[in-house]
Amino acid sequence: MPVPASRTDPHDQNTAPGEPIPLHPVGPPVLQAAPLPRPLSSLIGRNTEIARIVAVLSRDDVHLLTLIGPGGVGKTRLALAAASGMASAFPDGIRFVGLAPIRDPALVAPAIAQALGVPERGDSMRVERTAMLLRDKRALLLLDNFEQVVDAAPVVADLLAACPDLTVLATSRAPLRLSGEHEHPVPPLALAEPEVAAGENAPAVRLFVARAQAVQEAFVLTPENAPTVAAICRRLDGLPLAIELAAVRVKVLTPAALLVRLEQRLPLLTGGGRDLPARQRTMRDVIAWSYDLLGPAEQALFRRLVVFVGGFSLAAAEAVCTSRPPVSPVLDGVATLVDASLLRQEPGPGGEPRFLMLETIREYGLERLAEAGEEQGARAAHSAYFVTFEERLDPNRVEPDERVDDRLWRIETEHPNLRAALTYMEEIGDATGMLRLAGALAIFWHHRGYLGEGRRWLEWALAHTDDAPTAVRARALAGLSLVAWSQGDKELAGPLAEASLAIAGQIGDAQLAALATHLLGLAAFIDGRWERAGQLMNDALERWRALGSRSDEAMALKTLAAIALGVGDTSTCRQLADESLTLFRALGHPSGAASALGYLGRAALDRGDERGAARAYHEAIEIWIGIDARWSAISMIPNVTEAALFPRWTGVDDRRLLVFALAGLAGIAAGHGQLEPAATLAGAVDARIDEVGAPVSPLIHASHERTITVIRSLLGEARFAALCAAGRTMPLAEVIAEASAITVPATPLAGTGPLTSRERDVLRLVAVGWTDREIADALFVSPRTVNAHVASILAKLGVPTRRAAAARARDEGWLPTDDQPSGNT
Repeated sequence: MPVPASRTDPHDQNTAPGEPIPLHPVGPPVLQAAPLPRPLSSLIGRNTEIARIVAVLSRDDVHLLTLIGPGGVGKTRLALAAASGMASAFPDGIRFVGLAPIRDPALVAPAIAQALGVPERGDSMRVERTAMLLRDKRALLLLDNFEQVVDAAPVVADLLAACPDLTVLATSRAPLRLSGEHEHPVPPLALAEPEVAAGENAPAVRLFVARAQAVQEAFVLTPENAPTVAAICRRLDGLPLAIELAAVRVKVLTPAALLVRLEQRLPLLTGGGRDLPARQRTMRDVIAWSYDLLGPAEQALFRRLVVFVGGFSLAAAEAVCTSRPPVSPVLDGVATLVDASLLRQEPGPGGEPRFLMLETIREYGLERLAEAGEEQGARAAHSAYFVTFEERLDPNRVEPDERVDDRLWRIETEHPNLRAALTYMEEIGDATGMLRLAGALAIFWHHRGYLGEGRRWLEWALAHTDDAPTAVRARALAGLSLVAWSQGDKELAGPLAEASLAIAGQIGDAQLAALATHLLGLAAFIDGRWERAGQLMNDALERWRALGSRSDEAMALKTLAAIALGVGDTSTCRQLADESLTLFRALGHPSGAASALGYLGRAALDRGDERGAARAYHEAIEIWIGIDARWSAISMIPNVTEAALFPRWTGVDDRRLLVFALAGLAGIAAGHGQLEPAATLAGAVDARIDEVGAPVSPLIHASHERTITVIRSLLGEARFAALCAAGRTMPLAEVIAEASAITVPATPLAGTGPLTSRERDVLRLVAVGWTDREIADALFVSPRTVNAHVASILAKLGVPTRRAAAARARDEGWLPTDDQPSGNT
């Protein structure tokens, strides 16, 4: 797996500002560490530039530095190399936000928020929450490829105005034109002087040699060919991408032959617009030179491939490009384009080859596509192909040998193309196509947290199509219901599910009826309407089983386990959660398995089996770590320090399950006298609940509030507040380490039987002198229930009085030592 480039040897390294953003008191969020991308090849000849950039970014009066230069000059590589060595200057982290796939300036703020882990909540305050996350952080935000969304520059100005310690490093072909902006023009690589025969020390020459040797191991710089290589680099103005494109031709051309061809092209290298930098005109024609070396069929293939965004599979290329002759056989044509360095091949999900095009090359290809009058046809073919993805976009409809997790990652990989298809359909007014594609994507959007974006597509499609009762419309209504529910918009989610169910009944679609019923059960569950939720989810379960949909069956079982827990039936909860866990594991559904383990942990805790609960919670956290580690690998994001395990949160379910496990372990820690770790974890849980941005189970809320009440009463308000505040700002890696250290003593509790988690809570409060009424108010139960718990405690411990029970609690280490404050404060 790639690792970040080291700064010890850079040669070997791989709009006008608006008003300040108002900060709303929603609780201090936590900025998580994240890795930086690392290029797959070395960075050559940029020592001086790196040193200059680092020096500027280290100044207290610089908060915005923009690296400016033409496409292909190496702005991104230079920015990453400089940022990778500045961790000590930015102790609160460095975040990379790649803007190359984005064309709509309105998506810049959400992209920044998502990169920082600021989730959707269904409101319009995501930018404010981003500012709140960064306002007291000394952090560096690297915004890459800003030129095509420069109208979003006010977002940067607003963040800088609200966050005095934030620094932004941007790469762009043009300045952002903001107050306080410092510009750093990125020059081409240094060239050998004409009078220096060999020129082997010139960075441009070293780059040419390195790239030539990558495709022709036997290539070496000799006294005979060195002047020619230096001349080639001069002809290409030292532009790195131009040099790389030329260097791969040593497979078939000697340096001398290569120079001759460049000489023949040079008279034409003035065809670009006069308002463009000369180097950019040269860059376009260097790409044109590679393009002109292709045959007509390969040129046609190249033009049509530029409609893909974020790469493509061979199957996708064949589907989009073979319907319009004279495209050559796609496999052979793609191989030719890879050899010409106009495409890159990388491993995709499941090891399937995936092909990508550098953005500068793609921009050139888009120009050629438009000039050929083929743009609309190519985009239409691209859109039509991805609409047919409908059957492959539901993570719950996997093939017999496919895992749910694998399906999710495959969809994630194609998400940029799916966005492009949706954008095209919006442009041409194809609301029916969008309704079909967006409805199919809704469950994926829910899992991966693309809530605001998904909601916009779904609402547009529903608003621009008639209300005929079709399966496509019913699925879109159900999809919007799920997305709205994930955002916490319960008022909208319920009626949408009802509408979907009505259409399903009209058209006799059993699968849609099951889905809508399931969604109605979720809405009732999150409201704590246990009886209604149980009725609906049992109905959904029967429907899923009749349809043979095992993934949906597992989801329904998991929710029924939670409902059983809500009504206090821990035995049924355990049975149902076990069933769902077995199914989730068989299906390769890690987030489902982790959430089932969360309910098993809670059921074990409620029946007094704290060791079993701890095991379940720890296993859930391990699965969560695996989910994010998988994301890191698929996204080609390198691992950096301990944060490598936690590069980002994924979807809503994954966030909830982590909260569930952390809250459970905080309660266990409190139950065994580990009060300071418990308080720290309680603060971390509070922060994550704020970040989830979606409804959290009332079971989690109620249990967590009880835990906090107990810890506060035993530690005292001041000490509890300090530890809780520390937990709120603790990096996620440290939170996980703290949680992993929570254990249950091996010595079993003596007496006639184990105390339940609730009984231990009651005992601790009895021991510090609280009355039944005070305990009842704190734990949200009646005084009669407290009295019953006390009677059970006395019987289990074999003691006659409350005082004796309190003494026993102190002996077992469940209460603070005498020097720790306690009491009802």
